[in-house]
Amino acid sequence: MLSRRDFLKLGGAAFLAATFSNLDLAEAVSTQALPPIYHGSRFYPRIAMTFDDCWHPEVLVQLNDMLTPYPDFHFTFFAVGDAMVIDETVRPGVWKQLFERGHEIGYHTMHHFDPIVMSSKQMVADFDEWMNTVQHILGFKPEVHFARPPGDDFTASFQTLCRERGLVPTLFSIGYEAPNIDDGLLNASHTQNGDIVQMHTYEDPNNNRLDVSITAKVLPYLAGQGFKLVTMTELYNDVLREQNSSNGCNVGTGESLTRSCLD
Repeated sequence: MLSRRDFLKLGGAAFLAATFSNLDLAEAVSTQALPPIYHGSRFYPRIAMTFDDCWHPEVLVQLNDMLTPYPDFHFTFFAVGDAMVIDETVRPGVWKQLFERGHEIGYHTMHHFDPIVMSSKQMVADFDEWMNTVQHILGFKPEVHFARPPGDDFTASFQTLCRERGLVPTLFSIGYEAPNIDDGLLNASHTQNGDIVQMHTYEDPNNNRLDVSITAKVLPYLAGQGFKLVTMTELYNDVLREQNSSNGCNVGTGESLTRSCLD
């Protein structure tokens, strides 16, 4: 029987091992396996639209404003610590505004160093520095449950970090990035229930990066198709609801990551 503490430290990531691989839950817990999550439940018309790096505070404001017609839609920002510091310097309070709007923040390293060049000890220290930075910017310590490695390099050191800090390693199942808006919309037409969408905070036609313009066009399309944009935590809750048959259990935002419905 897993306790809440055990579930937070091992169960969340281990449960995903059982969900997205051939391991059963007992084996996943015993080996403390930490495979990445690529998508959520395919049964619910909810997707997580995520943005990496998070440079350019003006882009963060644009993305936030895009959701005005969709009050129930939220993003997850996998932010680099250095970018958050610059954002806060250029536009004070921008991250508080995003957090208060209901968006989620995930770990994407402090300096955008590839985990392949970092030891386990360095990875843990990097996360702790990043967490301190986030706390300083927001004025409080938020709940952070998800981590995405730069370069999508799911290394042994990154696995160790996730295991030691109770993080769910997060990759993606689709991206809408394209050299033009039409191709971005074409990519979005392949969206499935539970997809994790990877985007970046870029708007640079010279480098064929039009993430912001594509997002603006994709949002009404997704809404028209019946999809709801949710945070990674909400998407994860769907996985737990599906696998644990947790009808009647409190699976509101954040609750599933501290309450397994198994204890």
